[in-house]
Amino acid sequence: MSLTHLTAGELLSALYRATCPSSALHLYSLFRLRLCPSDSCSVWRAAVLALKPLSAAASLPLISHFHGHLLRSNLLAYPHVASSLLRSYSLVSPHAAHQLFDQIPVSACNLYVVNVMLSSLCRSSDVDSARSFFDDMSDKDIVSCSTMLACYFSRGRHADGLALFRTMTFTRGVAPDCVMIVTLLTACASAGLLPPFCRAIHGYVVRRGFVFDMHLGTSLIDCYAKAGRLDYASRVFAQIPEKNVMHYTAMICGLAAHLHNYEAVQLFEEMCEIRVHPNEMTFTAVLSACGQVGLVEKGREFFRLMVDRYGLEPNIHHYGCMVDLFAKAGQLEDAYEVIKTMKVEPNVIIWTSLLVACKMYKNFDIAVEGMERALALEISDENAGLYMLISDLYAMVGRWDDVVKVRKLIEERNVKKNRGSSSIKVDNPAVSEYKMVESPDLSSTVVR
Repeated sequence: MSLTHLTAGELLSALYRATCPSSALHLYSLFRLRLCPSDSCSVWRAAVLALKPLSAAASLPLISHFHGHLLRSNLLAYPHVASSLLRSYSLVSPHAAHQLFDQIPVSACNLYVVNVMLSSLCRSSDVDSARSFFDDMSDKDIVSCSTMLACYFSRGRHADGLALFRTMTFTRGVAPDCVMIVTLLTACASAGLLPPFCRAIHGYVVRRGFVFDMHLGTSLIDCYAKAGRLDYASRVFAQIPEKNVMHYTAMICGLAAHLHNYEAVQLFEEMCEIRVHPNEMTFTAVLSACGQVGLVEKGREFFRLMVDRYGLEPNIHHYGCMVDLFAKAGQLEDAYEVIKTMKVEPNVIIWTSLLVACKMYKNFDIAVEGMERALALEISDENAGLYMLISDLYAMVGRWDDVVKVRKLIEERNVKKNRGSSSIKVDNPAVSEYKMVESPDLSSTVVR
């Protein structure tokens, strides 16, 4: 059916689904032509819908063009239109957003609009201006406070964020909710703050009678685990009445991160027995735990379980854990077989894990192809030790011409020969001299 034959209601529905800016503007124009003059409510809704694809396109000229129409039509008097236009500007031009905010009629400038402006300022680099704006707000709600807290924590200003939280809990009329508590715990965990911070927040949660739902329980376990207090993390875990995959994953990740590997494996098996389905992160943690203590058959069993029972597609982390598991156990053929059959391209860390084991167990045959494949990758200075590892492997079998080629390659690629300690804990000192990129943080399971 031609667009010209659609009713106003049908055009509004089409505008809701529009993703292309030009289509949205065309539909909006047709909608205005079909609309009854008395239906003002539908007008501002259509304007809000038209702004969404304009914002997604991040085109300042298009947004400015539509801004002119909104001014001429007096649609900025509607708070929803004003806040939508303000959000659109804030994504492409914070300066333009600030100018618009000063032009919004007082009658349309409600708390929702003010919060959008605060969010825009928080996205800028001037955090102090955002705080001044926050302090000048005559009314504040939980969104205002959460926005300012998230701004501080995202900029690394944890002390200011915690100070604001303390001020809120004692002097402001805004009571923190579960979302704000999760934001606070996530910040404490990522900043590596001391256990007293976690305990203080935990105490507040208990006093206020918060329910340990998926996000709050997971965040609290994660915070304690990252602070090194697995005893407190275990207590929180035990107190959660209905545990789900996120609670189990947070606890397993915490145990694995602090080398409580047998406990991590035991908890994973308990989780499977009570039919809580593990996710990709759960398997990364438990496979890493198996690799740390050499539980080769358990690791092999869990990998098959992930694919066959739970239908999960292994990613680079799962393959990396399996290569590391077999390599540390000296099962280099199995480690190499994983690399040859994996469905994603092996990265520098995987090749390094294999080559370290090849040197340790003096298996040059398997190392040959791995060295050639590794040298074909773009190796950053963080992985510069890989060149020295390959050089040492060639030297181990007396292939001195290849040693010279590797050294020349280091010079050609301007690689800094920076030897440091490995992020992979091993017992053989010959391995620890090769600096590698750190493996992914397995304890970060908070839903954000």
